[in-house]
Amino acid sequence: MKKYTLSLVILFLVISCSLESKFSLPNDENINPELIGEWYNEKGNNEKLTIIKHGEKTYKLLLKDKKKTDEIISFSKTIKGFEIMNLKTEYKNKITNVFYGFKVEGNTLVFSEVNKKLRSKEFESQNELLEFFKENINREDFFINKTKLIRK
Repeated sequence: MKKYTLSLVILFLVISCSLESKFSLPNDENINPELIGEWYNEKGNNEKLTIIKHGEKTYKLLLKDKKKTDEIISFSKTIKGFEIMNLKTEYKNKITNVFYGFKVEGNTLVFSEVNKKLRSKEFESQNELLEFFKENINREDFFINKTKLIRK
C-alpha cells in the first residue's frame, strides 16, 4: 500500500470502501493540533493533503492534485483509545459521513479505512453508530488498507 500515489490516496478519501452513514459520530472533542499541516506521499510529488483548523472542533481537508483542490469538512473522535476521523462528504445535496482511523507518529500520518463489511445494514441513529464503534473497534479487521503520508 505504501506505493500508492497521493492521487490514489485522495481518490481513496473521496470514493472509498470505508464505512459510511447518514449519521455522524458525536462532535465533542477539540481538534488534534498534531494533524494540522501539509501531508505528502513518500514519493514527494506535488499532490498534497492539507489539514487546517476550521473551528474549535472541526478541520478543513484540502485535497490538492495538479488540476484541482477538493475541500472536505471533518472532525475527530477518540473511542477506546483509537482516533477516528469523521469526514462529511456531499453529493447531490446529500451529506454522507465517511469514517477512517488515524494516528500521527512524528512526521507520519497513518490512516486506515473502517471496514464497511462489518456492517450489513444502515444505522438507524447516531447512538447505534457509536455503539457499533464501541463494540467492534478492537477487532483485528476493523481498520483496513493502511496508508502513510509524510509531513514536510
